[in-house]
Amino acid sequence: MSTTARINRIVRRAIPEGEPIRIFWRSSGVSNSRTLRVVTPAWKTVPRAERISRLQQAIDLSLSAHERARVFRISVLTPAEFKRLAQLVPQRHLFGTGGHNGRPSV
Repeated sequence: MSTTARINRIVRRAIPEGEPIRIFWRSSGVSNSRTLRVVTPAWKTVPRAERISRLQQAIDLSLSAHERARVFRISVLTPAEFKRLAQLVPQRHLFGTGGHNGRPSV
């Protein structure tokens, strides 16, 4: 199983059961690592830093150091926060369809 698939499974287990979840991966451009963005209404009353910490802890407990190195950054947003972000940022930056330095990926 790929590292991405393992992390997706870990994230889905960390989120309370029955809560919807959307997972986006985007290349960070740094050393073959990627940014993980999770959008879910779970933990919407919890501060963003604590949401990220919960996912980071679940990932750290389940992966090797080499696999953890593939995750450059973790972002956990509520749907409302993601909607506000989507109004500010071009879609290619939200959904991971862009390449390095704004070039389209081939």
